[in-house]
Amino acid sequence: MNTAIYGSIADCIGHTPIVELRDSLIPQGKRLFAKLEYYNPSFSIKDRTALGLVKAAIAAGKLGRGGTLIESTSGNLGKSLAMLGAVYGFHVIVVIDAKTSPTVIKWCEAYGAKLEMVQDTDENGGYQKTRVARVKELLEDYPGAIWPNQYDNEDNPDFHYSTTGEEVAELEVDAVVGSVSTGGHLCGISRKVKEKRPGTTVVACDVDGSAVFGGASHPYLVSGSGLSWRGKNTDLSVLDKLCILSDEEAISICHLLAKEHGLLFGGSSGLVVFGSLAWLKQSSIRSALAIIPDSGANYLDQIYNRPWLADHGIKILSRSELAERLRAGRVIDVKQCSSPERSALSSANVSVG
Repeated sequence: MNTAIYGSIADCIGHTPIVELRDSLIPQGKRLFAKLEYYNPSFSIKDRTALGLVKAAIAAGKLGRGGTLIESTSGNLGKSLAMLGAVYGFHVIVVIDAKTSPTVIKWCEAYGAKLEMVQDTDENGGYQKTRVARVKELLEDYPGAIWPNQYDNEDNPDFHYSTTGEEVAELEVDAVVGSVSTGGHLCGISRKVKEKRPGTTVVACDVDGSAVFGGASHPYLVSGSGLSWRGKNTDLSVLDKLCILSDEEAISICHLLAKEHGLLFGGSSGLVVFGSLAWLKQSSIRSALAIIPDSGANYLDQIYNRPWLADHGIKILSRSELAERLRAGRVIDVKQCSSPERSALSSANVSVG
């Protein structure tokens, strides 16, 4: 067997493995597969997003060796961009916030990125809007710097459409389930899947407190999911179902998977697995593919840290409690999220749990 030799770490991004999950929470006779995006070099699907944004900027002549890139991120995209800055020779300034994992901060620093920490929250208690405001200030201070703008830049979903989507569409399943923040990876994947396998249902998972699908925004703990607004890259026309989950549900499923299956998932991955289980239970589908966005290795000092969980009032639900949450909750049509009734629904009404 020939061993591939790559030209740089950037060439190792993509072609992530798929494993089948076998657990009693999966309805009998049904199957759940997980595409492990933490097999990318910096343990996150954001490596793909960063590569797409950087390649497009380089091709357009906006970014080159010695240039400067500035981006707002909850963490994962920041370390991905910092890694690529080291590969391609451009400077990276990452605007993060007080919720960012200390581990992720160290990743960025190790790659040589400069960090800007935002401490102030917006009117809803979130950080995304204040991070973006800081990016705009920094663009004034660094003439010639670029802001890839993961939230609205169509190069984000377009890259996932042409790469990640092709990989996902190779597996014949009834549903594809993913997390939503900027909308980039899930909507790009969905466009490709619906072209190649038009009968596939796409389920979007979000965290209670996010305003992506309407309703009031409020603070939440799960990183890598949710936004205080709906970015342009979130295309509702390619999403079918919506599942909104609590921090407690997402983090609890992560603990179960780590202890009983040896799978160390990040909190947004917990959202996706729980949403997959919910749709398998509540529909007639026979199989689902969960897009696992990142690794729990990024959050060992947070969601896998007992003192941190206690400080934030998170109880780890037992297997039986998780099963009860699955029985009690439901998944709704995405079209309901834009109806007048959506804003009046509590998380208990629209979430699994």
